[in-house]
Amino acid sequence: MATSMPDDVMKPLKIISDGKLEEVKIYMRSMGQPVKVDETGIVRAVKEVIGEDGEVLYENLSLSILPEGVREALIVLVPRKEGAEGLRFNSKVIDLAKFKGGGVLYVNLVSTNIGIKIGEQKALVKPGGMEFINPLDQNEKGVMPVAFYYEVPKEKEWKLMTSSKMALYESRREICIFFYNANIENVDFRGIPFLTPRS
Repeated sequence: MATSMPDDVMKPLKIISDGKLEEVKIYMRSMGQPVKVDETGIVRAVKEVIGEDGEVLYENLSLSILPEGVREALIVLVPRKEGAEGLRFNSKVIDLAKFKGGGVLYVNLVSTNIGIKIGEQKALVKPGGMEFINPLDQNEKGVMPVAFYYEVPKEKEWKLMTSSKMALYESRREICIFFYNANIENVDFRGIPFLTPRS
């Protein structure tokens, strides 16, 4: 999935993995189709470039490497500023075995600390870090207050992003990703709910 898809990137996105070129529809609030990964663990998003001799070449837009032993992962693409040197996207690999149903995996893709309060539980998610929170305490479902904060280091204070109530279910897990949104020039977040796999 991607936090956003820039206008200068062709859709669907071309992906090279396991020695094959595939076209994958990329979504903002759900996962795209799975792609098979070989033992190298390398997944590349690419664009076609025509070489001087007319040959079709592939320029990397993103380069992700799944750690050894990861069997199922979600790759999150975060666009870099248009015109920036290097890859078009930064990427984050999330091992889907790292958390179970009924809770939320919070992923921080910004350069400041993120504060989470859900029910009575609190968590600090450092830049580049992940924290799993499951406040259900073996209940099948529940509705709990949730609030997100981000730290402003220069001002040494925390600012509230949002507060609301959240429905949690043992049968559903969710990933919540914090990222920099160039449109609002501030920290933003996006949730991705999906069903818990059967044991």
